[in-house]
Amino acid sequence: MRHFLWCHGSTGKGKSKVAWEIVCLPKVEGGLGIRRLECFNSALMAAHVWKLLTLKESLWVKWIHEYKLKGRNFWDVPLRGNMSWGWRKILKLRPIIRSFIWSQIGNGINTSLWFDRWSELEPIAGLISPRDISRAGLTLQSKVNDILNHGTWVWPQFLIDKYPFLTAYNRPINMDELDRLVWRNNHGNIKTFSVSQVWSDIRVRNTKVEWYSMVWFPSCIPRHAINLWLIVRKKLKTQDLIPVWNISDSLGVVCSLCETTPDSHDHLFFECPFVQRIWIRIKCLAGLDSSNPNIYDIIQDLLPIVKRRTSSSVIAKLVVAASAYYVWQERNWRLFQKGKRTTDQIVECIISSVRLKLLSCKLKKSKNGERMARLWDLPEAIFI
Repeated sequence: MRHFLWCHGSTGKGKSKVAWEIVCLPKVEGGLGIRRLECFNSALMAAHVWKLLTLKESLWVKWIHEYKLKGRNFWDVPLRGNMSWGWRKILKLRPIIRSFIWSQIGNGINTSLWFDRWSELEPIAGLISPRDISRAGLTLQSKVNDILNHGTWVWPQFLIDKYPFLTAYNRPINMDELDRLVWRNNHGNIKTFSVSQVWSDIRVRNTKVEWYSMVWFPSCIPRHAINLWLIVRKKLKTQDLIPVWNISDSLGVVCSLCETTPDSHDHLFFECPFVQRIWIRIKCLAGLDSSNPNIYDIIQDLLPIVKRRTSSSVIAKLVVAASAYYVWQERNWRLFQKGKRTTDQIVECIISSVRLKLLSCKLKKSKNGERMARLWDLPEAIFI
């Protein structure tokens, strides 16, 4: 997947522009929304653990309880000795998912007193030694029901004296209900168990980025969006960043468009004199006449309207992304292929690309939308 994204399917090294951890973040958090296989595999395996704990009616669950667990609690099985690769993988998953699997106590018959998580404190087995459990007249197989007397908590006095915090374990009990296993997400809310929910809770998280709707929206052109995503993250290989990839400096550091100023993201989008001539002609079509010729300033100007489905919002986002894409394309053509296009030709490419996309869109009808439609020579059929 990584080679396909950065190396066109080859196995070259050192060509990744963005760390894979970032690529695997959801788009709203600044990534590309590619699910990391290792994390998603853990979410899939969590479904097996859930079946074991909820005693799902299946031959595999019965076999595991009979030949692997042998009466022991799943959370208490040691990870040692000669065991199959698959069973070892399932046991290694426990630290990842344990904090999310809770037991809602009813009559306490099916909830392990020591190993299941049924209180805000960690499972009690991590706080009380097996020797003290035995001295109190209990066993590692004890259930919550074993210390209940008609719904009242009755802890052995020995444990109360040595572990006073146990007096906090006195929540009300409804003996008419059965214990129930639940999945609690990162915020402590009970959710329906599913692979998707597990993945959402165990994956690496990041803060939401404000420019998400500027880059990714239903009508975006994918190749333009990817290019704009790299620009926002400042990961395109402009000449000022080339030394980071240990590439020869034989190409020089001067912008291939104006041939006077050092190449950089800020210069190329759109402070370069050559690019400014393009931007001056195209920005009026996007309703961005007053924006500074800097793509980061332009994005900030658009942030208040980027989530709207209005024609002005969609057109502005398409124009900015298309302009950045064709400017970057022209820069590379001049640098590597020694070919040149005029500003008229580049403007025509931008307008043609955006207009073709707009013909497939459905936009909200308004006076401003009709004005933009006339400006782009669009038919009435684009409005809903």
